[in-house]
Amino acid sequence: MLTQNPPPRRSHSPGDFHLSERKRKRKALSCYQCRRRKLGCDREYPSCSRCRKSGQADSCTYESGSDRKDQADGEKFGGFPAVGTVEINESGRMPSAPDTEPPPEWTTEGHSSKVASQARRIAQLESRLAVMEASRPSATWQFLGEVASVAKTSENTDKRTNTNPAAFPTSPRQESSAETILFRGSNYKTQYYGGSNPTSLIAHFPELRSFMKESIMHHTSLPRVQRDLKALQVRWKVEKAEALPLKDFNLLDLLPAREIVDHLIHLYFDTFETMYRILHVPTFWKQYFRFWDDTQVARPGFVVILLLAMAAVNPISSKDPSTYIGDSATAREAAVIWIEACDSWVQRQSQKHVDLTMWQIYCLMILAKQSNIVKKKRTWTVAGNLMRQAMSAGFHRDPSLLGPKVSIFDQEMRRRLWATMVELELQASIDRGMPSALAGVSCDSANALNVNDEDFGEESRKPPSQRPWDEYTMASFLHISRSSLGLRVSLNAVLNELSSYPQYEDVLAYDDKIMQKLQDAPSRTNFEGAPDVSILPDLPRTLLDIQLRQFLILLHSPFARQAESNSRYSLSKMVCFNAASSILDQHSKLIKAGNYTLCVFRNDVFRGALAICHNIYVSIAVQNDLFLQNMSNSYFQYIENALVMLEEKITRLGTGYTNFWYISAAFGLVLSKASPGNAATQKQQAIDRVARQYYKVLASQEDIFSAKERMLLHRPTKSNAEETQIPSFDHAVATANPNLNPNSADLPFLSPNLAHDPAEPLFEEFYFGDPSAWTFDNLWNLDQIDMPDL
Repeated sequence: MLTQNPPPRRSHSPGDFHLSERKRKRKALSCYQCRRRKLGCDREYPSCSRCRKSGQADSCTYESGSDRKDQADGEKFGGFPAVGTVEINESGRMPSAPDTEPPPEWTTEGHSSKVASQARRIAQLESRLAVMEASRPSATWQFLGEVASVAKTSENTDKRTNTNPAAFPTSPRQESSAETILFRGSNYKTQYYGGSNPTSLIAHFPELRSFMKESIMHHTSLPRVQRDLKALQVRWKVEKAEALPLKDFNLLDLLPAREIVDHLIHLYFDTFETMYRILHVPTFWKQYFRFWDDTQVARPGFVVILLLAMAAVNPISSKDPSTYIGDSATAREAAVIWIEACDSWVQRQSQKHVDLTMWQIYCLMILAKQSNIVKKKRTWTVAGNLMRQAMSAGFHRDPSLLGPKVSIFDQEMRRRLWATMVELELQASIDRGMPSALAGVSCDSANALNVNDEDFGEESRKPPSQRPWDEYTMASFLHISRSSLGLRVSLNAVLNELSSYPQYEDVLAYDDKIMQKLQDAPSRTNFEGAPDVSILPDLPRTLLDIQLRQFLILLHSPFARQAESNSRYSLSKMVCFNAASSILDQHSKLIKAGNYTLCVFRNDVFRGALAICHNIYVSIAVQNDLFLQNMSNSYFQYIENALVMLEEKITRLGTGYTNFWYISAAFGLVLSKASPGNAATQKQQAIDRVARQYYKVLASQEDIFSAKERMLLHRPTKSNAEETQIPSFDHAVATANPNLNPNSADLPFLSPNLAHDPAEPLFEEFYFGDPSAWTFDNLWNLDQIDMPDL
């Protein structure tokens, strides 16, 4: 019988494990991504060129070394400093770090080499994270193309932080994450504007500040006209304050003739109420006719609603040439009087018994102030406070939860008012560059029904039937806008995030979502209920498009600036151009149709024009840029059209010179870069565009006392007409520029050969509304701040 003997058993000594480890393959020097794809790697630190070009710089990592040779070659092959130490050598480079050994329990006998390698990998990542946290400044802001750190120290402490940005090649994502903000003022009188604020884009025009200063310094006639307008404005404020004791004023005395009130109220319903739903049309007209039957028994709250609704549309109501009081249009001044009177009345009301009328007044107050550019720096604060006040009243919860305590009529009005407050607060956050209060709010309030106001009333006992999505009603804007609300809130939060910026893949994903929402939005032909001859659907339809398309500019602008160094980002430059030109086209169509609502209410024209100027400025730096060579004339025409629309805004309001000046100067800068030989001419023409607007305003001044009598409906107690020195147009213009014809309907450009008058005050003494805003002198220059040694 054959017996099969088992093979001899071999015993393994502990030394055998070390022998197997010594027989490992040679150390891999390429990054993980290149090894995984079996591609050549140039082993650059902190990320190889192949990963950078493919947009995967963040995932480019190297295997940590385990011997002394790797420690010596650490800088070449991607070694990292030890945890908690960040030293900078004389050359500005970060020295290699000693190897970080994994914990002993991870390398005990019996564990495989794979586990040990993972342990080393974890230790490496921890070291890298510690280095990033230690070397990152506490805050980094970019002003006018210069990056400055709040945690900057003196030259003696440079070894503790990296002061040479060139020592660490940045990835496209790192380059795009530099903050685009504006910080104005000093001490505690500061104003902050975040990344989504349209003016913040000026931070990436490094030559714009000097261009603006030089243009103003060579135009000595403009300050004289500005001082004359300022004197008139100050005089008007004094006269208005003496004649308008707001605390005791009768609101009825502020109402103009009924035909004027009728015209303004109808205009309000044809414009703002097609977008934001505040008033219930049948209920309002019932109260309106009852009011004119006996004005003395009218409720003060209804009078306030009338005044605020008229104030919202007063600047866009007149088709006649505007007249002015100082640097403000008379239509705007009348609206400001109504707003101030209503604001004073609201402040005296009790907050214990707030009804529907008060909530309507709160919303109308924001519309009226924003349309007339009243307290614009407080818009975000006021809109946010209103939304929080509404949340404290439970508007963010669906009113059906209250059951019979809230009528069918009040349920739908609560949904409409909440949707209106949400839209106003979100856009105010975008314009200011601040996070929206909606980002952290859980809301279960149902969407506003797509129904007409005639479908429900105060006597309704059951909810109205929902109309089809593609049937136009006066609530269509709010109903459709709700579908993109979550996306817009998320985008605003991402754009104004302080710590990071989305990667390019994320931007493209957001781009797809935005374009899908734009495609889903109904066109004019989708509205079955709209009359064929009506142009009213154009206003809400345009706003539905613009409030989404503005994010394409904001998302792609940081990458469009890098198109020169990375051809992948050329797409972003094209997206910015297309989005900005589309916004300008839509605004232009509304203005040509005689609808100036969005022109005075929003800043889309300024945002779009500045984005085009910025992209042209970036493209000029690229040699043989075919896109700019083929399309430059077309986009120059867009900027010129934008200047015309901004001129129209100034004409109707008498204010808004700062934004007009920014675009005029940016346009002059890109023209001077395109034709360097004409730089002096472009500077002169840039400031001349602004000067022409001042001369037109000065040429159409209205007598202060007649304006006060007409707007306040009573004469002043004491006339100082003989004592008041009001500079006439002939005198002011002749003093400012002897060659200018005051009787010319088309005021020509000023002569570029005006010599500086030594008798004139210095530039700092000129009045420019807000002088520092015209030249960015009040921006914090962090390089000039003396920081204590750490």
